[in-house]
Amino acid sequence: PRRTFQELLFNGCILFGIEFSYAMETAYVTPVLLQMGLPDQFYSLVWFISPILGFLVQPLIGAWSDRCTSRFGRRRPFIFALALGALLGLSLVLNGRDIGGVLADTASNHKWGIVLTVCGVVLMDFSADSADNPSHAYMMDVCSPEDQDRGLNIHALLAGLGGGFGYVVGGINWDQTRFGKSMGGQLRVIYVFTSITLAITTAMTLLSIPERPLPKSQTQGEAACRPAGESQDAEALQPQQSDTQAHGASQATGGRAGEWEEKNGDLQSAESQMSMKLLCIAIYRMPPSLRSLCTNHFLGWLSFEGMLLFYTDFMGEVVYEGDPKAPHDSEAYQRYNAGVSMGCWGMCIYAFSAAFYSAILEKLEERFSLRTLYFFAYLAFGLGTGLTTLSTNIYVVLSLCVTYGVLFSSLCTLPYSLLCEYYQSPQLSSIHFCGSSEEGTRRGMGVDISLLSCQYFLAQILVSVAMGPLTSLVGGAQGVMYFSSLMSFVGCLYSSLCVVYQL
Repeated sequence: PRRTFQELLFNGCILFGIEFSYAMETAYVTPVLLQMGLPDQFYSLVWFISPILGFLVQPLIGAWSDRCTSRFGRRRPFIFALALGALLGLSLVLNGRDIGGVLADTASNHKWGIVLTVCGVVLMDFSADSADNPSHAYMMDVCSPEDQDRGLNIHALLAGLGGGFGYVVGGINWDQTRFGKSMGGQLRVIYVFTSITLAITTAMTLLSIPERPLPKSQTQGEAACRPAGESQDAEALQPQQSDTQAHGASQATGGRAGEWEEKNGDLQSAESQMSMKLLCIAIYRMPPSLRSLCTNHFLGWLSFEGMLLFYTDFMGEVVYEGDPKAPHDSEAYQRYNAGVSMGCWGMCIYAFSAAFYSAILEKLEERFSLRTLYFFAYLAFGLGTGLTTLSTNIYVVLSLCVTYGVLFSSLCTLPYSLLCEYYQSPQLSSIHFCGSSEEGTRRGMGVDISLLSCQYFLAQILVSVAMGPLTSLVGGAQGVMYFSSLMSFVGCLYSSLCVVYQL
């Protein structure tokens, strides 16, 4: 059935909560760790552990969710578990210094505070990023193809709004307010706002659209390889039918699924068993169109993550010429803190521009090709980050944040729209994306969304390894912006020449 705007809005609410939380993390983790005394050469490696876990575990999460037979559905149990992980990680990130002080830390030695904060970053980052995969798959499962583009745009819109409001909360100097003083300071206020927001938005998503559980007798191939939304639609038409009758209704409402089953037959029980070997085969035999899309997605996140993770530090050190390791009563330290706060407002501009661009993206897709929209997003971001390094005027630097929102919205929407088109294509879906029963490589939507999401983790790994030496070589955080601009221009060329758009 067609979904209402309210259903799609509630379904994507968890993206609001995740991006709200992630805004707090990206704005405060690096400054907090540097102020606790973490050496410069290690602060980029803080972001290294989480993407390693995500890169290794994300495809497994996608495959497990494709096969999950919980009575709550295939995707919702994973969304709930990852949201809990994000909340626990957030608690450690924003309270690690205080907990360390209770344990054994002194004013000059924050060993436990650093360890707890780093553990919180790993858990928060992994859980928040991994939650994107089941959230997108949940929407695609319960929506018809006609609603999927609208659902993706609403997801990106809510993600932009969540980040925007998160940076607004982070940009307010709560230490100067009565509420902030009563709560115990800036980080305590941020923790209260963020934990409440994440809990409420997760509950709204989980209760948004009923998700029919996968019958234990149904194979992963039958459910995962149907065009997205088809299985849910067919079962919703005849809720009282037996499994066999519901299967027949699904064939009647989706010709492509029926054709695929006629060609390939039923899976043998041995083939339907989840194994690391079959998952690795599915990844290794990735369709060429998906491989090009993943590479393009990787270039986009590589350019974006470099900017995002170090933007507030760039504002504090380069634009405001501050020093995070100066004495706390010094002018250089105060300038750095002022730069971090102003960086939050810059990120707020980027997030709201992402929300606005997401709101109009559906109309733009009607007027322009996906190739054109991809090219424009990369070009705008490359120019924005490049020009930022050439000016220290605060108004110029802040206005260029609008270009960051264009790329973020595009990365959250366009790749998944293309993937849906691949699955809905009779030529590609039955041959490349569902695989062959003889090869034992039937693919699932959850697995392929995970492969797209893995590009984010892979990009973050490279950023974590490279940014520390790069900033040391260049002599400041402006090296990160140079790198981001260069990678974005490479993405311009690749998206135009290599990505498959016409099926």
